[in-house]
Amino acid sequence: MPGAIILATAADQPDITASDELYAAALRRRGFEVSGAAWNGPRAAFDGAAAVVLRSTWGYYRALEAFRAWTEAMAASTRLFNPIALIRWNLRKDYLDKLAAAGIRTPGTRIVGREAASIERVFVETGWWHAVVKPASGGGGHSVELLSRDMVAGAVPRLAAGDVLVQEFLPEIADGELSMVYFDGVFSHAIRKRPPKGEFRSNSRYGPTRAAETPADEVAEQGAAALRVLPEMPLYARVDGVVRDGALIVIEVEVLEPSLFMEFDPPSAERFAEATVRRLR
Repeated sequence: MPGAIILATAADQPDITASDELYAAALRRRGFEVSGAAWNGPRAAFDGAAAVVLRSTWGYYRALEAFRAWTEAMAASTRLFNPIALIRWNLRKDYLDKLAAAGIRTPGTRIVGREAASIERVFVETGWWHAVVKPASGGGGHSVELLSRDMVAGAVPRLAAGDVLVQEFLPEIADGELSMVYFDGVFSHAIRKRPPKGEFRSNSRYGPTRAAETPADEVAEQGAAALRVLPEMPLYARVDGVVRDGALIVIEVEVLEPSLFMEFDPPSAERFAEATVRRLR
């Protein structure tokens, strides 16, 4: 069974991350050849792969249609992880509406056009004074802003092109965002990402602190319940959220190219590798 597994990266950051090197080493111990290749680099780098695992394809949203076409081509020619149905599901953040409809607790969320009138209408209809505004398709904290109702008109020119998601602001984010990692739907490990003072975004570009954390069993199960709503169970996933009164509020479910923070729990790389092998069988 062993063959070549390619971890998909990006041309501007082509190296496998330190976290993913732990996973690559675990796969090599199981007899696989593992290397990294940029999704937006030479297509020949993926020829003959037994599987392609999307890992650090960061910045894909800057060339969304090209990335969409590339993932479809990979799915047609090899085993793609996560599978293409999940990639399609995760590319646009209206998946949050689907989670909410299935009973998963999420922040109040609307997707509207990138016009001041449309965004302001959400504030009026919901009664919010503050809301997080971000691209409907995006990642890495790109073009994410916390706006008050009177800031909308001035902020619109700064927002990325395309539809935007307007989301209820959760004050619990000041205490950090809980990121829980799952392999084949089973909880593996978690970290807490705390934004610096005066910041609400916990993406790496904003300088958060990170620390391993063990969530309560019921919170980890609530994250797993969110994954059971997806079109199929992902090989790997990260569920981000905050906890209010013991209940998880899911801010995002990442099944496309989430950082998995395996350096905070090195044995997790073995769990990821084992789950991958089971899928390939």
